[in-house]
Amino acid sequence: MLSARAIERTLVALATSLVVLGGCNAALEAPFAAAHPDDETPRRGGTLHLASIADIATLDPPIASDMFTSSVIRLVYAGLVDFDRNGNVVPDLASRVDEVDDGLAYRFTLRQGVRFHDGAELTASDVKRSIERALSPTTPSPTASFYQSIEGYDAYASKKTPHLEGVEVEGRYLVLIRLHERDSTFLPALAMAALRVTCPSAGESYSPSLSACGAGPFRVMPGGWERGRTLTLVRNESYFRPGLPYLDAVTWQLNASNPASQAFKFSRGEIDVVRDLSQTDTIRYEGDPRWKSFVALEPVHGMQGDSMNTEIPPFDNVEVRRAVAAAIDRDHIVMLKSSNLTAVTKPVPPGMPGYDPHFEGQRYDYAAALAHMKKAGYPFDPATGQGGWPAPIVYDLARPSLQELTAMSMQQDLAKIGLRVQLRISSLPTLYSLTHRRGKSQMSPQGWEEDFPDPSNFLEPLFSSKSIGEEDTLNYAFYRNAAVDDALARARSERDPAARARLYEQTERVICDEAPWAFEFAYRFFQAHQPYVRNLHGHPVWIADVTDVWLDRERDAVARKEAPLLRALSAGLGVAR
Repeated sequence: MLSARAIERTLVALATSLVVLGGCNAALEAPFAAAHPDDETPRRGGTLHLASIADIATLDPPIASDMFTSSVIRLVYAGLVDFDRNGNVVPDLASRVDEVDDGLAYRFTLRQGVRFHDGAELTASDVKRSIERALSPTTPSPTASFYQSIEGYDAYASKKTPHLEGVEVEGRYLVLIRLHERDSTFLPALAMAALRVTCPSAGESYSPSLSACGAGPFRVMPGGWERGRTLTLVRNESYFRPGLPYLDAVTWQLNASNPASQAFKFSRGEIDVVRDLSQTDTIRYEGDPRWKSFVALEPVHGMQGDSMNTEIPPFDNVEVRRAVAAAIDRDHIVMLKSSNLTAVTKPVPPGMPGYDPHFEGQRYDYAAALAHMKKAGYPFDPATGQGGWPAPIVYDLARPSLQELTAMSMQQDLAKIGLRVQLRISSLPTLYSLTHRRGKSQMSPQGWEEDFPDPSNFLEPLFSSKSIGEEDTLNYAFYRNAAVDDALARARSERDPAARARLYEQTERVICDEAPWAFEFAYRFFQAHQPYVRNLHGHPVWIADVTDVWLDRERDAVARKEAPLLRALSAGLGVAR
């Protein structure tokens, strides 16, 4: 099973390696002004032009495994629930959600009259079919385990039953989902991409040849997805939220890996929003008062660090792991990319619900690191360079990545306490194979990006013993702690938010102390948009939240360039102008 976060980490690493590149020193172009800056009335029409260093891996909801792909899928497919701009779970295809049987079931009342892109009406049977299709053992879904609390999941996943017992159709517009245990993460997980409802034409089982069809605000333009090159979505005229979306179309340049090229196109208005800027351009945009209202660092969505395999010496010794966590100078790492990196000292990153600002987590303390090495039985004398762990420690990483820079900083820090790190650079597939299998990798850079805004999304996959697998582990450190497992299990079923938060705080403290990871930094993308892109807001989960974005730009050369596309959309696809 492909890890959902493995691909996302690759994209972040690739982005950060690219933005190291400098930009030109020419003066920035002025922003393109909005045509009606004082008028907040949304206008329909136009194409929003975007670019991404990433590619779209799939347009099939349960197969989505990275943040960018999931954000695009969210525009094509609607779900029973979704995240609002504050990260709260709110009804979407469901007009209401009722908790039943003291949290052991949820009843979803569907909106009536909702139409899929192919004209079929949404019914409760489509919801059940889509959930069973997504969680079928024949579907290569990287996030299926998020839904293990649904009644009958284990029997269905092991092919013992033909249907998922816990999903019941109670009427044409009524669906009941029963759980075998209370699960505080169920509704946030349901808001993710995986269980979004597909058209009847998708069938009951996974097929690589799926034709993307949902009930979301946009649909894929016929022939509009050229893998690795472009993706064009056009307005769904039958979208169930009246008046939305405002845009005629959204188009992405995919694999746009040159940040200088993206910046140039953005300065000409050929790209309307940019988030893959070089460090030099980031500083220039940050410092230009003309752009002050149109730039922002995105919220912290994840964290990065070094995972130590607790089953392989010397990291089977907790004192060695504590020494590593204390020896790494995070401020030094952040200096490598000061605008985009934020120091992180614990698994739940800043900005996430449940983040405890009063708990320091791990910290740089050279004297303490030497003391931990002595307790471990491997004392090191900085004056003579004698002592420490006697063998090289192999550190696996892929090229290109930001981790090539951070690894060198870490390598220098650990040498000062008698841990001599040897970098082993490989391709991404090789790195994936090594770090996801038992006994193959001693130490490696890892990271996690949120699937949904909750501490459990970081703590359970990475540090629960249930996440350990022989061939495709998410617990890369192969870390086991009975107290951690117990606290995470109790937190999942805990109804009281305060009690649940205390369990997660308790878990974090144990993890930071036993140090299966040395937590280091978070990467934040810097985004700039032209003033004529109206109602663009950052979102705590989704990258491309453009359902209610509208364009307020005078017709100019760029607008004329897109006229043939818009005419084709209007004539051939029924897009209103």
